[in-house]
Amino acid sequence: MTNSPTSKTGRVSWLELKQLVRLSVPILLAQLALTGLGVVDTIMSGQVGTDDLAAIGLGSSLLLPVFMIATGVLLALTPIIARQKGREAWGDVTQFLHQAIWLSIPLGLFSLFVLMHLQWVLDWLTLPPAVYHLTDDYLFYIAFGLPGIALYQAFRFFWEGLGLTVPTMIISGLALVMNIPLNALFIYGWGPIEAYGAAGCGIASAIVMWTMLLMAVLYVLASRHTSHLVALRWRQFGLPSWQNGIRDLLALGVPNTLALLFEISLFSFIALFIAKLGAVVIAAHQVAISFTSMVFMIPLSASMAITVRTGLAYGQGSLQALKQTLTTGIGFSGLVSLLTASLTYGLAYQIASLYSPDAEVIALAASLLGLAALYQFFDAVQVACAGALRGLHSTRIIMVVTFVSYWLIGLGLGYALAFGDWFWAPQGVVGFWIGILLGLTLAAILLSLNLRQRIRYLVTTGELQ
Repeated sequence: MTNSPTSKTGRVSWLELKQLVRLSVPILLAQLALTGLGVVDTIMSGQVGTDDLAAIGLGSSLLLPVFMIATGVLLALTPIIARQKGREAWGDVTQFLHQAIWLSIPLGLFSLFVLMHLQWVLDWLTLPPAVYHLTDDYLFYIAFGLPGIALYQAFRFFWEGLGLTVPTMIISGLALVMNIPLNALFIYGWGPIEAYGAAGCGIASAIVMWTMLLMAVLYVLASRHTSHLVALRWRQFGLPSWQNGIRDLLALGVPNTLALLFEISLFSFIALFIAKLGAVVIAAHQVAISFTSMVFMIPLSASMAITVRTGLAYGQGSLQALKQTLTTGIGFSGLVSLLTASLTYGLAYQIASLYSPDAEVIALAASLLGLAALYQFFDAVQVACAGALRGLHSTRIIMVVTFVSYWLIGLGLGYALAFGDWFWAPQGVVGFWIGILLGLTLAAILLSLNLRQRIRYLVTTGELQ
């Protein structure tokens, strides 16, 4: 008895799903560990005092967009390496890694410079003196870690492009474990080490960042999966080359960075705009953002896995493998999002009550979580399509769609719904969440259409067969 085409297709889909899960689960755990670093900083600095807690919150908000500059650019390395792996162009894999390392050096130094010169922002915010100095010191100390973490990102996105995600999980987990005693040492002081308060988190984080780089170098040199692709001796390394790597990294990476900044700035501006609506609104918004950001890590991790698998199929020139990845990956992301959306909608009040005992905060947060449940499916689809487009080396369209969907619809229309009274009563913070819902729905539609168009183009040019 021979296998039917249906059973063969099902078996291939199951194998593809296993590959995607194998890639995405370690990424998810790594993302949770990295998020845990911020949670640990917040909890431990909060034990010192309110000023220290405020400094960590403000400092983290200023750190994130600066951190994303290097991250967005170097993220381009993953689809590039995946494609070269599909082509079995191992010499080019080494070449792109070396060029990414060269590129990470000025990116890290630029990030350090920017973070050390944000006093004008602190002046504009007119902060209490204690909060001002703690925030300024925190940014000064953590800035020294940014060159190290930029170099680490080059190695991380290199091995993830090869389909190796477990090292990211292990290093992120070890970083979280290291951060706790280092925080205790520099926040509270011990022996000859003075207590730096919240600023001590910056010292601890900088040490952790350089340690992550050290672990990354040791891994790539020792692992049988990577050691033959890495040549870190000076004579083997080569010089920076615009034509042989840096141009391609920037062509994909700069749109990546802008897309990430559009996304981050959306939520930052919303937080500023709703500040005048009162403490209850601010707290409810923060509850909804906190929970949905955690849930979003699931489709985000799947998207990063889709990037790797799509880049591999692109390098192989296999239309069939690409379709298999997209059908399985986007379908899986959509199904998981429907499950999380159902749980979010059905348990909205219970979820909100975990964050606050205030009845007003719970009621408003539950209504926002209800809106969040409505957009989770579209959010999963749009981030999966964005991951696929990155794998196919098409990032400019992601930048454009992100700008339109997040800024023009999410922020622009959201602001009009929140505060406008032309055709409707002002909706307050709910208006912004309606804007987010409409923006993410539009993003899912536009990115899926552009993904189809990109595939047709690659088939027409013969790059996919």
